[in-house]
Amino acid sequence: MRRYLLIFIGVILCSGCTSGPDYKYYAEPTPLRQNVTKYRLGEVKVVLTRTGYIKPGHSRFAPASQLMREFKADIQSVMQQTGILATPDMKDSPVANVVIEYTRNINLGGISLYKPDVSHYVVVSLRGKELAEFRSDSYTPKYPYLQEPAVNLKMAALLWNEKDEPRDIALISGVIVKDLAQLGN
Repeated sequence: MRRYLLIFIGVILCSGCTSGPDYKYYAEPTPLRQNVTKYRLGEVKVVLTRTGYIKPGHSRFAPASQLMREFKADIQSVMQQTGILATPDMKDSPVANVVIEYTRNINLGGISLYKPDVSHYVVVSLRGKELAEFRSDSYTPKYPYLQEPAVNLKMAALLWNEKDEPRDIALISGVIVKDLAQLGN
C-alpha cells in the first residue's frame, strides 16, 4: 500500500513537469555554448489557428501579422536582457529563425480568451549552414506561482481578453529564449 501511495504522489508531482525541448545538432562538436553564444534573430513566423466562435467581421483579436510583430519584439527584448542577442556588428553570429504555432482559444461567447496552446520550432544556422534545431510541443503559458490562480480565475470569469494576450506572448517569448540560451554545451 505504501509503495502505491509513493507512486501516486510521484505521478501527481510530475504531472506538472515539462520535458525540455528536443535539441538536435548538425555540427559535431557544436560551436554553440549554453548562455554564452550570441544570436541574431532572423525570421519569426506565427501560424495562428483558433478554437471557439467569433462573429463574422469581428476584429476584436490581433491578426497573425500583429502577433508576429509582438513576438519578434518580445523575443528580441528577452534575448537582450538575457545577454544572448548579438550586436549589429557581430555578422558571424548564428541566426535563430523561429516558428510559433499559436492556437488562440476563444470562449463560447467569443468575447474572452483561455490560455493559448503553443508549440515552437527554432532553427539555428550560420552562413546558410544549419547548426542545430529544437522544438517544444503543446504547452500553455505558465504564470509565476502567485499569479497563476489569479489568471485562471480571470479566465473562468470570462474576463481574460485581447488586452491580456500580450502577457501570454511575453511569457511564451521568455520560454523560447530560455530554450535558445540552453542550446549547446
